[in-house]
Amino acid sequence: MIRKIKPLDHDFIYHSWLHSVKCPTKAVTGMTRCLIDDLVRREAIQIWCPDDDQDHIIGWMAHGTLDETPLLHFIFVKKNFRKNGVARDLLRKVYPDTTSPIFCTFWSWHMQKLGAKERWNARFVGNLLPTVIWKILDGENRVLQ
Repeated sequence: MIRKIKPLDHDFIYHSWLHSVKCPTKAVTGMTRCLIDDLVRREAIQIWCPDDDQDHIIGWMAHGTLDETPLLHFIFVKKNFRKNGVARDLLRKVYPDTTSPIFCTFWSWHMQKLGAKERWNARFVGNLLPTVIWKILDGENRVLQ
């Protein structure tokens, strides 16, 4: 089943995301944390879990929009459950239109290996992360620490 994020999920989301992303600088780490904070606060994360154990996270997806452009921020599936349609189910729950591109703020080796560009019409744009962070900070009138 796919459900919304709950407070019990927060630690797993932070840990799995931050340990999956190889941040080359403190600035990228700071932007990543800022984005996660915003998505958790807005509950813009979908959780895939078994029907009989809603506290057992198999995978999750962080998503949003930027000026009506669909954004896939990050998608994570536990290693033993990959290639079983979990990521596809999460993606299509939020973005059912398979013909429109979905723009990504992060692009991992796994996304490349999966063939996300061809399978999901996913597109990575390198300047999206700083643009999203700018919008978050502009809306909060604060400075990234």
